[in-house]
Amino acid sequence: MINDKQKILAHLVELSHWEWANLPLLKTVVGRHVYYCIAQDTFFNANSPTDRSLKQVLNHPEYTDRAVRMKLRELEDEGLISRVYSENDKRARQIVPTAKLLDLMAQHAETMQKLLEKDFIILERES
Repeated sequence: MINDKQKILAHLVELSHWEWANLPLLKTVVGRHVYYCIAQDTFFNANSPTDRSLKQVLNHPEYTDRAVRMKLRELEDEGLISRVYSENDKRARQIVPTAKLLDLMAQHAETMQKLLEKDFIILERES
């Protein structure tokens, strides 16, 4: 008999297969880092404008600035993000997800929810 922890792991494996097929940017660890930085900022700051600065994404001890910048350029070329100058500080650039990336993030979250709902009841937490 499979316990709940094993079921969660099995669903994470299923999600990984979905990600591989639908989110090519997650195939690299740098792509995964950039995607989750943007996703976290987008979802946790949904009621206010994003403040994800380029510097915040680049600031990671494991990845070189060059690798992250190359991934950001790739995402920009694919129309998933735009890099704009901050209104508060014209020297700083911010990363803004496009509608295309927001749609992918929504599909990603929906897929995860559907996978978990196969075996679990998900309750919305009130703020």
